Amino acid sequence: MRYNESVQLLQSNGRAGASIVKFRYEKIKKIMLTIIREADVISFEELSNRTLKRLTPFDGNNRWYMEAIVTDLDARGQLECSMLNGKLFVKSLG
Repeated sequence: MRYNESVQLLQSNGRAGASIVKFRYEKIKKIMLTIIREADVISFEELSNRTLKRLTPFDGNNRWYMEAIVTDLDARGQLECSMLNGKLFVKSLG
């Protein structure tokens, strides 16, 4: 994988969102999906906390990347996101 490759993110409305560097997308996605599968259903807040513990710091806002990737995976049908008591919960569909 080349370091200048990028992934076009999707928004919840199906439109194109931002694009991010592919290796960063893949790394965060892999960690998040592992955590979600282990938990079955998890709040986004807890998912973020657990993901941050496993990530090595890099330039940029890690929480923004996590939010953007969860939105993208939801739009692609790989995750289901739902609100419960004012909190966002995430579960894997795959």
